[in-house]
Amino acid sequence: MLADRKFKAIKIGLMRSKEFGLLRGVAMHGKTFLTTDIPTAATNGRDCWFNPDFMFKQIRNGDKGAAYVMAHEWLHKAGMHLVTYRRLAEQDARVTNMAADFWNNDRILCADPKHILTAMPEDENGKQMGLYDLKYHGWPIKRIFQELKQEQDEGGGAGDGEGGFDEHDWDGAEGLTAEESKQLTEDITQAIRQGIHADAKAGQGGLHDALGLGELVTPKVSWRALLRMFMNSTCRKKEQSTWRRPNRRFLHQDILMPSLQGNSINEIVIGRDTSGSMLYGDRLKIATSEIVGIAKAISINKIHVIDWDGEIENHEVYSSDTLSTAPAIKTATGGGGTDPSCVSTYLKEKGIKPDCVIMLTDGDIYNWGNWTSPLLWAITNDRKITAPSGKTIQID
Repeated sequence: MLADRKFKAIKIGLMRSKEFGLLRGVAMHGKTFLTTDIPTAATNGRDCWFNPDFMFKQIRNGDKGAAYVMAHEWLHKAGMHLVTYRRLAEQDARVTNMAADFWNNDRILCADPKHILTAMPEDENGKQMGLYDLKYHGWPIKRIFQELKQEQDEGGGAGDGEGGFDEHDWDGAEGLTAEESKQLTEDITQAIRQGIHADAKAGQGGLHDALGLGELVTPKVSWRALLRMFMNSTCRKKEQSTWRRPNRRFLHQDILMPSLQGNSINEIVIGRDTSGSMLYGDRLKIATSEIVGIAKAISINKIHVIDWDGEIENHEVYSSDTLSTAPAIKTATGGGGTDPSCVSTYLKEKGIKPDCVIMLTDGDIYNWGNWTSPLLWAITNDRKITAPSGKTIQID
């Protein structure tokens, strides 16, 4: 009973705090069990289990260590890790566990850097029991997984390192039906949104979302749709008359005239960053394949494909009909630095004046260049980068 009362007191303290208050709805969702049937703590993404002996006897740093464990399990639920990353767990459950723990612990440290409420649990020898590495600050779980997996496959640290302090019940999560998983995702999302809304209503304005929960529930617009919208709205060539939509310029004179609509684009430039970093994780291949598909669907008369790094490496010209089968589109020439200003300078020197320019890059840029045509930056980077000119979309 003493452990039960202590657990509830710490839980309430976290839920009322500015650092972890946005997790209150997540903490209340599902069932919580205090049991010695597990060695430390565990979750299946919906319910949580905590061993009271571990929480209040084995952890050296007392209530702060216990609070840390609670917040850690709640973040697994908030991130919907055991639903979202099942496929990764099928590849390697241990590495997936580690990636999720690195993500959680980074968030907890960001929310409570001075350890006012929480501290990573320590064993009897004073050794920290969790996983943390500043290197993974701000990284998404999948990227952490890929890094750890590569280290493991190469015989490095991930294969030999110790795991976290809790258990991830993948079998229990797998036991949820498709409908239960869908409902769980909806419930957790709603719980986070309610916490954010209550925080804003109370005058906090979401200023205490150091855990980054807002990004977990923000609707994401497909970058492919944004790319298509940009090309449609910016570059459509008006070439056919239609009576479906009367010309508005003459309506005030009670004169009906046809408007113009277009089904093709005259000329665009696709600038592909072929510096070394763009070859990571097939970034260039993925982005290029989407460009090819959209270009073919829209119909473009002249497509300049320009490979660049620190300088112009290759320049080919295609149409929508010839782009998809072009040998050069399947390869990338380059591997040097990253300076897109070479493209804007090159276009000016060659007198190329396209309807729009689409720049595929990782965004690690110092000189963004000077542009005269409508410009879209399609950036592949785990950090959010916004170009100083033109429009920017983030490629997942």
